[in-house]
Amino acid sequence: MTNDDLAGLPGPLRAELTRLRAEREVLAEDRDRVREELAGVTRQLAEVTAERDELAGARELTDRLAAAERAAAEAAAEADALRATADGVRAERTALRSELAETRRERDALRLRLLDAELSLAGKSDQLGRPGAGSAESEQRAAALASQVAELTSELEATRATVSWRVTAPLRAVRRRAQQ
Repeated sequence: MTNDDLAGLPGPLRAELTRLRAEREVLAEDRDRVREELAGVTRQLAEVTAERDELAGARELTDRLAAAERAAAEAAAEADALRATADGVRAERTALRSELAETRRERDALRLRLLDAELSLAGKSDQLGRPGAGSAESEQRAAALASQVAELTSELEATRATVSWRVTAPLRAVRRRAQQ
């Protein structure tokens, strides 16, 4: 309706129509303003949603990083434990080597004493086999040498019964095979 159409209408009705048109314009402006606000809120909601997704991704990365750090700490602790074990094994190996060297020295000394006793006994038995050598002194010397041989044999057997002798048995076997 135009202003000419309104001319034929009574005054109060025209005033009411004018007022309704003005309200319509105000409401249209309010509608446009509310639509703009709604579009702004929608944009803000999209931004907040994007930030939330980024934070969720950041949390996931943080969780992964924390898990990786825990795994690295566990690996470091395991490496330290292995190093400590290796150090203990090295110390034990060094102790066994020194014990082996000492055992070898004792073995060599016992072998020399046994050889001396056997040579001494062999020399005395030669004298015993000769005529006129059956004196009591020779028999006592032979008995002393026999007891010394028995003592050295028991020492050698005791040495062979020790833990270190049994532990080093494979090493001696390898050495014998290597010498052959």
